[in-house]
Amino acid sequence: MSTIDRYDYAFEPDGEEWAARLLRCVPPGGLSVLELGPGPGAMTKVLLARGHRVTVVENDPEALTALQTLGAEVIEGNLDSPDWLDTIAGRRFDVVLACDVLEHLRKPEDVLRRLGDFIAPMGRLVISVPNIAYAGVLAAMRNGIFDYSDKGQLDRTHVRFFTKRSIEKMLLNCGWAPRFWDANRVPVECSEFAWYWSALTGEQRQALLAGWPDFDVYQWMVVVTPSVDASAWELSEARSAADKLRDDLQTLTVVHQRERASLLEHQKAFAEAKDIISKLQIEIKELRTEVEIVRAEKRTVEAALVSCQTSPGGQDGGWSRRWRRLLGRT
Repeated sequence: MSTIDRYDYAFEPDGEEWAARLLRCVPPGGLSVLELGPGPGAMTKVLLARGHRVTVVENDPEALTALQTLGAEVIEGNLDSPDWLDTIAGRRFDVVLACDVLEHLRKPEDVLRRLGDFIAPMGRLVISVPNIAYAGVLAAMRNGIFDYSDKGQLDRTHVRFFTKRSIEKMLLNCGWAPRFWDANRVPVECSEFAWYWSALTGEQRQALLAGWPDFDVYQWMVVVTPSVDASAWELSEARSAADKLRDDLQTLTVVHQRERASLLEHQKAFAEAKDIISKLQIEIKELRTEVEIVRAEKRTVEAALVSCQTSPGGQDGGWSRRWRRLLGRT
């Protein structure tokens, strides 16, 4: 497998793959971006398509050939040597990307200490490193295995290994202040260590994972800024937070006004319905009274008819008078 094949890959720029998430740390707006160790340029292509001005530093011959065709500024240089830094002396970049690069360097501390000179005011450095504390690595070691491979967590070109704590310590010692962390979580069963993981007993896996929330972190990402810019960065973050709160308040106000107007309309409709129901109840009561009167008169008529049928013939005149009176009432 050639170097260019090993580090070439495709991804959906707006998706949830790790490369896409890393690129979301680059703000929009046609910024100046310095990308260290881009390989054949999978991320470089996306940066250029988004209108950024991209400068790349690479030393692999095959990768350099591929990069030359993309339209980025290409600097041939070994990151372990300070020569490439002299090439960009005096320049400032809005964003510097060092994604899956530091683990390939013998002295990443030297690069980190110098990079602060090339960050523009309010600029940022985006770093991604493999997590050697990944559960898959420990599962392999539990089986007595620590074998290098062409790519992945134990890429044979990795000369430095990091945990979250060790990369944070190195950054602080080199004058960088972490601002934001993110994790690329990969189930061990879906990694190159799946076989070693399945070789452990259920009891061994449970003991390994107990109280360990970051067991599946395959890579760590951190956005950092120079420590000397801490006050300005914190002020900018405070302003951004205030702007967001202001926007949220405005949105809530609009929603509140809309809901209040809707509530008033419902209250008005409810009051009208209540008035209609009250009038209907009065009408129903009056109708029931009339029905009771009619029923009473009906009972009186029925009683009179019964009386008529049972009276002797000589009393017919009296019944006739009563019947006429009843008919006169109705």
